[in-house]
Amino acid sequence: MKNIQAIRYTLLLLIVAGTLQLRAQTWPKYYGEPGRYDYSYDIAEAYDNGYFILGYQYSSVVQKTWLIKTDVNGEVLWEKVFTSYFNKSSALDPTNDGGVLICGNNQRTEGEKTNPYVIKLNACGEKEWCVNFAESHEASYPWANDVKELPSGDIVVLVNEYGYHPINTMHLFKLNASGEVLWRNPYASAYEHPGSLNPEGNKILITATNEYLLTGNAYWEDAWNPGGPMGLRSLFVLVDSVGHEKWVLPFGTSDTFYGKALMSIQDSDETFIAVGSNWNNEINPFLMKYDVNGKIRGHNTIDMGTINPLIGEGIFTRLEMKSPNIILGGGFSISTPTHYDMMEAVFDSNYMNSNYDILNYVIHAQNDSPYDMKVFNENKILTSSASLLSAKDIFLAKLNSNLEYDTLDPGTYTYDSLCTTPGLPQTGFISLSDCGLFVGMDEIPTPQQYNERISQIPITAFPNPVKEDAITLEFENTGYHTLMELRCYDSYGRQCHSQKIYKGQQQTRLDVSGWSTGMYMAVIYSNGGIRGKVKFVRE
Repeated sequence: MKNIQAIRYTLLLLIVAGTLQLRAQTWPKYYGEPGRYDYSYDIAEAYDNGYFILGYQYSSVVQKTWLIKTDVNGEVLWEKVFTSYFNKSSALDPTNDGGVLICGNNQRTEGEKTNPYVIKLNACGEKEWCVNFAESHEASYPWANDVKELPSGDIVVLVNEYGYHPINTMHLFKLNASGEVLWRNPYASAYEHPGSLNPEGNKILITATNEYLLTGNAYWEDAWNPGGPMGLRSLFVLVDSVGHEKWVLPFGTSDTFYGKALMSIQDSDETFIAVGSNWNNEINPFLMKYDVNGKIRGHNTIDMGTINPLIGEGIFTRLEMKSPNIILGGGFSISTPTHYDMMEAVFDSNYMNSNYDILNYVIHAQNDSPYDMKVFNENKILTSSASLLSAKDIFLAKLNSNLEYDTLDPGTYTYDSLCTTPGLPQTGFISLSDCGLFVGMDEIPTPQQYNERISQIPITAFPNPVKEDAITLEFENTGYHTLMELRCYDSYGRQCHSQKIYKGQQQTRLDVSGWSTGMYMAVIYSNGGIRGKVKFVRE
């Protein structure tokens, strides 16, 4: 009996040990196929606790966008491959309705120019709409580099090398939820800023006041050498919610800070922090601080030798807050032997000063760019890059707050719950060859033209004249206004009707059976001002 009990006890220990080993080996995950180069450009958490991986498949016959949806532990739920002659995507953004926006560049057919594009997938992973932005000068190869959904449901897209003139190269497009272009505008243009050349945007940040902060770089004239060679500098542009350029900040034009800014975060109501590179003597990671008025508040070049003397040149490309500290992620050369690895590092709250301290770091050996990092609930860190262990596969890891590979999440989740179509979502292909082609820059309104149009509330009355007992009034643009009221006046200017109009309301039906014959005026007010009016006749 004792022998049997001992055997049972030993088996129990083996089972427990095996379970613990499985839990410890949950991360990292790899995605790809032998003989093919697979990359990951962007990652995001979905509404159902799963993850999106925006990747790219490259081989002698395949150059396609690859979207992977996983569960909370990185197991594939479904995947989509985008088909056209050529396509490559840069960024994704999950939407409030459970879908996802993706942007990049797309060549629909052989011989056609490559154009920036945006696609919206619904909660079932199926194409809802997609659009290409055409009309650029022949020497350019424009692409969409970032996309964000706004609280209103509208969409902003950051597009580079767009337009006929090389001076206007960085554009912001605003779309409605159906993918229709509302306006487009160039920013940091040399027409407005003669010291700039070839501005390029990397990331969009939606600020606490729902404005658009563009982070990127541009060649900019040195203050001490006007008309001389232009150095590449970090660039920040703040655009208000209606598309007006509020300010442009080329970082450090009075100093020799050359390099790029990769992304910004808002660390307070008044200030932003950006991460990028400083190219003085060698390439080093660079932190920049500036305020909501476009004024520089500080900077710091990070000496990687303070982390590890074997770490050489490289840059951090991702920045996340872990208050009061920050987490930085990027790639660096590692000596003995020489190779290029990805890493994450936690810096203490002195990160903008020379006396900063490194609280923790981890190096992912044999991992290469492109790279992305996001911080989710419970201080979980999701990171992706390209693994060099077998050609190039997508590497995905979830780390805990100690920068250790996370263990299995034992929670029970219902994935893709917002998809109510039976049998969906499922793995398959999505064609970009039939995406709409938006052509003619003259057809796209500027922010000024668009805002002028939506500032009014056009009214249509029918039937007019009205011979029956009721008339219908239809409204436009009420979704952009507040505190609306409809008033009707007779030909003597006497008010004969009033009612509240609600945001987004498109029509109302008025009972005019007791009204005298004659001319009437329907006027709609917003915040006390007249926004639209129409005359109608009661016969």
